[in-house]
Amino acid sequence: MTRREFSREELFALVWERPTSEIAKELGISDVALAKLCKRLQVPKPPRGYWAKVQAGGGLRHPPLGAFREEIDRRRRERARIQAAGTLSNLQQQFYSAAIADLKVQGVDVTAVAGNRLPDLDPNIAAQLLLLIQNRAHEWIKQGKIDARWSHSLQGSVASLVGKLLPFARPQLLMFESEQRNRWSSGNGPAVLVRLTAPLQERIAALVRMVREHQLHHVVMPLTSADHSWSARYIHTPDSRMFLDSTLCISASEIWVQSTRRAWREEEPPERIGTARLALREIMPIDYMPTREVPLPSSITRGSVAPYRGRLQALIEAEQVCEMLSGAARAMERNVPNDTLALADRIWFGADRPFRSARDALSRIEEELDQWETELEVERSAVAKSILGIDIGDIVTGQVQGRSVRISVTSTAVYSSEKGIIFVVDGTRFRKDGTLGKQQDAIRLYFANDV
Repeated sequence: MTRREFSREELFALVWERPTSEIAKELGISDVALAKLCKRLQVPKPPRGYWAKVQAGGGLRHPPLGAFREEIDRRRRERARIQAAGTLSNLQQQFYSAAIADLKVQGVDVTAVAGNRLPDLDPNIAAQLLLLIQNRAHEWIKQGKIDARWSHSLQGSVASLVGKLLPFARPQLLMFESEQRNRWSSGNGPAVLVRLTAPLQERIAALVRMVREHQLHHVVMPLTSADHSWSARYIHTPDSRMFLDSTLCISASEIWVQSTRRAWREEEPPERIGTARLALREIMPIDYMPTREVPLPSSITRGSVAPYRGRLQALIEAEQVCEMLSGAARAMERNVPNDTLALADRIWFGADRPFRSARDALSRIEEELDQWETELEVERSAVAKSILGIDIGDIVTGQVQGRSVRISVTSTAVYSSEKGIIFVVDGTRFRKDGTLGKQQDAIRLYFANDV
């Protein structure tokens, strides 16, 4: 045994288990060196005559190991650093207040800023605030909740606020750092922060079981703005985020993130980014997590829909507006070449360029519609999971064309039609012997459209 092979606690146990002369001989050091080591590590030694009393049959007790002064000082310095970093500027206080307002709408009570300092935040609350600020900062400015214009300096202020929240939120977050340097980011590339909630852990555990049962290399699941954010090292602007798709990759023993950034020019290939891998055994107890099995009802009742009635109505209205705008965009054909439009602009309007401006506006509308479709798809899945009370990875049973099926859920959605609302649960079907097969199946449930 050498000095480097044991901790302060192990040294404390040794010196109260045997005389120091025996321990020093075993370690290959002198009694004086051992005494100095105990003094440096603040490990109390038995008093003079202690071992003689032990040999005489005395039932002596050793004192508890007191707190290590250096450890106390380190924690005090760390706490002071967090508190000092918690001082917010006027602009950062606006973003913090906007995030608090959003959480209060969801029924979460958060302490406001006292003066210009962050309160002592619970890790779960800090993680939610961090995600809201990173994902909705630009939207708050558009809505007028923040009295500022989006710029590089404002983006830096938001990044600084996220950095101040990060020490509080760290116990709730997984950080995936990029393995290589990227030309479009600073530092070593973006670090993806994933909030490790209980539902996400259940989803990961179900996917790990699927990988192991089918002997797959790995499976992937999309990361939405509700699940992840970018760290303070590099935050994407909302415009850049439209070109970035991220997936969480899960193998039998590891987890990591892969991102694809579409190029601004269509002829350029996409840029792919992979993060470092984290060992699952260091994150969560995969082998001890139970699998949920949920029987689906034969029909959806008004009672199960009632708590989500407003959200479902908003989703239906958003789909109708999106469909109307998509139809209008498709109706605007592009048969006229750009050169012809540019010539018409010069002849009739000079420098105003109304024809080209209209075409540029159409391109922006199409990009916005693509993002809108993505958000609608995420909301369809979230509403369906909330009303049905299921999640990805759950095992559900239901009826498909009069026969009973049992599937492992891979996706959920809700759609509206003139006849009613349809809930769709897709998944991998189990065989008759109870093992998971390869065929996909879908369970559909209907609800009268009185929303």
